[in-house]
Amino acid sequence: MLGWKTKPLGDVTQFINGLWKGKEPPFVHVGVIRNTNFTKEGDLDDSDIAYLDVEAKKFQKRRLQFGDLILEKSGGGPKQPVGRVVFFDKTEGDFSFSNFTAAIRVADPSALDARFLHKYLHWVYVSGRTEVMQSHSTGIRNLNGDAYKAIKIAYPSLIEQRHIVAILDEAFEGIATAKANAEKNLQNARELFESALDAALSQRDSGYVETTLGDEIDLLAGYAFSSKGYTNDADGIRLLRGDNIMQGYLRWDDAKAWPANDVDPYMRFALREGDVVLAMDRPWVKAGLKRARIFVDDLPCLQLQRTARLRPKQRMSVKFLYHLTGSRSFSGHLLGVQTGLGVPHISGKQIESFLFMLPPPKAQETIASTLDDLQQHSERLGEIHQQKVTALGELKKSLLHQAFTGSLIAKSTDKQLEAVA
Repeated sequence: MLGWKTKPLGDVTQFINGLWKGKEPPFVHVGVIRNTNFTKEGDLDDSDIAYLDVEAKKFQKRRLQFGDLILEKSGGGPKQPVGRVVFFDKTEGDFSFSNFTAAIRVADPSALDARFLHKYLHWVYVSGRTEVMQSHSTGIRNLNGDAYKAIKIAYPSLIEQRHIVAILDEAFEGIATAKANAEKNLQNARELFESALDAALSQRDSGYVETTLGDEIDLLAGYAFSSKGYTNDADGIRLLRGDNIMQGYLRWDDAKAWPANDVDPYMRFALREGDVVLAMDRPWVKAGLKRARIFVDDLPCLQLQRTARLRPKQRMSVKFLYHLTGSRSFSGHLLGVQTGLGVPHISGKQIESFLFMLPPPKAQETIASTLDDLQQHSERLGEIHQQKVTALGELKKSLLHQAFTGSLIAKSTDKQLEAVA
């Protein structure tokens, strides 16, 4: 690229290792930036910065300055490599950074803009280049510092750097707005579904009967199949565990199986199409209650312990039961009665004790049909939302690539964003 300089990162910056608290007084009370303060977008999340008493001498050598970059050098996870980097934009307060991170300070701000470098290193991360710079120890990923410092940084004049940063900031603001709008549309659809469900279940019209779930379903807890009997045979019968139950669907990725020639003694625990299943241990995921409905494609399968199978009796339809167990009133009931501190769990009796108004059969059919339509609409919006988020993420990567290969044009970013948003 004409007029751009290229130098190793270590030649244009100073690296400072993270802070250990220390044991020698005097101590000072400071905010410490940790891995949890890094976002996937390369931003600093200061909502839960830890404030600690640390050794004053250690802090003075590791006091953050405006414009410092903070690098995640240890941590990560199975699907998240280390190497995230955030820009420290605070001008007030005393802040340092944890021993799982390092600070990167530009050596000559008159030649290299810190915001430009931040976006450059974020591009390095999102393009996957840090994946080959890490090793594993005790389940933690560690970044190879020498390899990271050897990254070649290409940069134009300071004026051009700031021009590139301004274009990217404007484009990224548009991407963030498009994401927020997509999320709002999805949330509105979900709220419409939840409100319709709540309204349907709160009616007390003629023919509605107050009852408990225990009076309207047959509930069965799963069986304690011995792990010694599990099979890897392709024709083995899948065993449903609580971990396989998500919010509204089943995840069979790591399902265990039981020999197909030894199923007869356990047919009582065979699931049927239309059964509703709940996880009884750790019954919640971030999105809500771990509950799903059994479909033909899920069969055959047997039910493992610490799961609950709900099968409607004569007065309740399968579809109404499914929607009832997805309601906020049902989730609120279980949250109020669950036990266990470290591992929350619910019992069959707690599930059966849920009190509600049961509509007559025709009303159940109408309610379930309406809710099915609303749910399908919400799911379609969810798919569109995910497609849009993925496209916006790819656009961001593309803009970063254009920026640091000398091909970024301000007008073209607007057209690219319009095409996605």
